[in-house]
Amino acid sequence: MPDTRPGLVLHLAGVSQPLHIALDQSEADTLRDVLADLMANGETKALATADGGSFAVNFAHVATAHVETTRSDANAYGAPARGTGFRN
Repeated sequence: MPDTRPGLVLHLAGVSQPLHIALDQSEADTLRDVLADLMANGETKALATADGGSFAVNFAHVATAHVETTRSDANAYGAPARGTGFRN
């Protein structure tokens, strides 16, 4: 069975496909508790990704979001297997 990791799924206003972000486990645990407030207030937050990087989200542009446990996905931003993205 493939490894699983927590991920944030963002449905952006005006975009047909969701955006998947692989999260650090502790970040996912914290985010579950505050996600509704971030959405309600349209806040911007930097999130710790599974590969040790960070990913900033402006929740004012997010139509809906949820944290889920997904199978390892090399296409998710911040996934260790991805090897590319926003890291320096």
